[in-house]
Amino acid sequence: VLGEQHTCARKPGGTVSCWGDDLSGQTGAGEPSDGGVVPEAQSVSGVIDAVDIAAGRSHTCVARRTGGVLCWGYNLDGQLGNGESANVRPTPVVALGLTGAVAVAAGGNFSCALRANGTVACWGGNGSGQLGKGDQNPTLTPALVPDLTGAIAIAAGQAHACVVKSDGAVACWGDGLNGQLGSGQAASRSSPLTVDQLPEAVMVAASDRSTCALTRANSVYCWGANELGQLGTGAPNANPNPRPIVVANLNDATHLAMGKNHACALRKSGRVACWGAGGRGQLGDGPDGGGAQAAIVPVVDLQIAASVGAGGEHSCATTAASAILCWGANDRGQLGTGNVTSSRLPVSVLDFP
Repeated sequence: VLGEQHTCARKPGGTVSCWGDDLSGQTGAGEPSDGGVVPEAQSVSGVIDAVDIAAGRSHTCVARRTGGVLCWGYNLDGQLGNGESANVRPTPVVALGLTGAVAVAAGGNFSCALRANGTVACWGGNGSGQLGKGDQNPTLTPALVPDLTGAIAIAAGQAHACVVKSDGAVACWGDGLNGQLGSGQAASRSSPLTVDQLPEAVMVAASDRSTCALTRANSVYCWGANELGQLGTGAPNANPNPRPIVVANLNDATHLAMGKNHACALRKSGRVACWGAGGRGQLGDGPDGGGAQAAIVPVVDLQIAASVGAGGEHSCATTAASAILCWGANDRGQLGTGNVTSSRLPVSVLDFP
């Protein structure tokens, strides 16, 4: 999973390693690093039973096998869920009072957990209604999203969140000023609203101001801001698109991720395609690529991937052999190569496998 400028990986046994920007403790390294940069993967102390992981802008959370949640990093608005705010926690703390968590999502200044019973709890900043509880009041500990049941997958953007429900519907809440809630209007909402005119979905991903969903038919639909081509329609548009529109030439997607202003999809062939902002190489389109791409472009020199992730201005993919390859901006060590040299081509993260 990829944050604004850091990256974390959960290993099969339940341990977690992170690398990249650590100025806010988001790598869980536990002590200030040289210049706030962790250029190589470091294990997060005390995390041994993670079943899911999420990276926000400058914080990280994991769902544990016990059903609890641990978070670490920036905590200005209470996004760590431990009852505190206006501080930094460089080692994991417990999100208080939370049980039954099976998945987590982390946004700009808030976090959410999907529970085994299909309900969702969120905590942290709430200036755009991103906690989904019907108001704009922040909370420092997990609070249930009212009247939301049947959730099976969750994602968080900068200030909005979305879930996939068991019937394939997608519901979103929070900041909607760029149409990222898919309601047909460019308006925010402090409680869940079903996305309009969307085929049955199995996965949802959220960026700063846009959202995409993977459908049962392996197509991808996106909505929201599109000035950098982040909806993948083939043409950028200065005006947001508040209703889902299909990503062109992509009908075989199996996994989906969104960064700040770009998105990537894993295809059935194992190849990865990306679209949207590309000025830092986050599309992986090679040294001859450049700038934003409103249509999907293949990631160069990446043969067969198993999953894909997208962050602020970088992207990563895993392989079946447990290798991790990343590309894009690396000024904070977020590519995990041991240096701060950016790359428009996939490069191997050290110590994986």
